[in-house]
Amino acid sequence: MLDAMLLDAIADPARLAIVRHLADHGSASLTELADAAGVHVNTARTHVAALQDAGVLDAATREAAGPGRPAIDFRLRPGVTLGATDFRGLAELLAARLAQGERSDDDLRAFGAEWGRYLAGRPGALDAERDLPAALEQLGFQADIVGGAIRLRACPCPVVSPGRPQLVCALVEGVIEGVLAAAGGRLRADEFGHDPSVRRCGATLVSVLPEE
Repeated sequence: MLDAMLLDAIADPARLAIVRHLADHGSASLTELADAAGVHVNTARTHVAALQDAGVLDAATREAAGPGRPAIDFRLRPGVTLGATDFRGLAELLAARLAQGERSDDDLRAFGAEWGRYLAGRPGALDAERDLPAALEQLGFQADIVGGAIRLRACPCPVVSPGRPQLVCALVEGVIEGVLAAAGGRLRADEFGHDPSVRRCGATLVSVLPEE
């Protein structure tokens, strides 16, 4: 099953290519994985080590056909699969369509806000500090509120739209605003920050004073 741990492990396109190659071929050598990912063998070795640390790959020694060091084959750990539960392709398709439409950031935020209100459910019935992280987790983020700020980790933005992660970032800004509005508007989001390179982003949550 494609769970959060696997999604995080294959966020890099080279690692995704390695996993897909093993899903299609069963096992492969480091050189074969480097070719499949289009990277140098030394780079592939780093990615393979990260996938092993994440519990995605197993290694097995192959009996040498002649003199020299025995070769090592890699295969997916039992239970790891990119099967019918992987919606990455659909998400990439939707992100590509958004990019073709050349929607402005304001348009994307407005759409995200509508979706945020939908995720929140009945207006005014929410505890923002409890339900905002829950709504964002439905979209694949790891979210929590600490010290008056919403912090997002393992953001799928560069995974879904590697060429233009800011498309997804703008949508998420709107989702946050929509959830907060549905919760009664007592908080608003400010000072959004995004760092797709490390898959982290967030915003400051500011109390809204009631109008006199």
